[in-house]
Amino acid sequence: MKFDIKELNLLPTVKKLILLLENHIGSNELEAHKPVNGFTNGFATPEVFKGAKNIRLQGALRQYNSVFDIPPGLYETYADFSGLPGGLSNTGAFIHLRIEVGGGARKQIWLTEGYEGRLWYYTMHTDGSSYNPEGWTYLPRIQEVWAGTAKNAGDIITLNQHMTHFKTIRVWYELDDGISRICQEFESNQSFNLREFDVFNGPAGAILFEIRITRNSHTQLTVTQNKGLDLGTMKDITSNLRIRKIEGVA
Repeated sequence: MKFDIKELNLLPTVKKLILLLENHIGSNELEAHKPVNGFTNGFATPEVFKGAKNIRLQGALRQYNSVFDIPPGLYETYADFSGLPGGLSNTGAFIHLRIEVGGGARKQIWLTEGYEGRLWYYTMHTDGSSYNPEGWTYLPRIQEVWAGTAKNAGDIITLNQHMTHFKTIRVWYELDDGISRICQEFESNQSFNLREFDVFNGPAGAILFEIRITRNSHTQLTVTQNKGLDLGTMKDITSNLRIRKIEGVA
């Protein structure tokens, strides 16, 4: 027996099947998650889909009084509410939020300052006896920007990125033993003087070392002086102070 497709009127049914295929969950990012209605069978909203794909939701969240009132999710928003770290509350600064909740009253919040790039972390436990530190924790971003040996006047230190990316720099240096390294921290993108004592190797007493570093540009420094002074004899001696590594701290 032959069937006449026109007489069976299958076209509406085929169209409906195509519509269901186009809108089922997981078919594509735009059509798979339409709100359910008489024409679509999608059941995940775009917000739910973006969260599942780790895509931040963009838009102001000023309807919340505090960051602790915001539901779990990923957000790109403005600091238009309270409870934020570092003086960010109600400033309108651009921030990124990742908020997770667990059992009981457990909640973790990760915050990135959009302009500064600073990272913050907050954790809440089920009660006041939590072993976690209270309040916001600042997570410094530390990157090595130079490694080598710089000790003689005229030595050039070429950094691997702009020093305006960092708040401070950590300068790692050593004395003549070449084993133990010491660290001092300075404001980034500035000239600085590094001073150290050696109380073990001087013939008549402690030795004072000073190495002067001059900023040439955002990415270059120069050793302009490296001197030693024996405080027992008050005479200049050769300095064995040398810089071995510099880290940027954002």
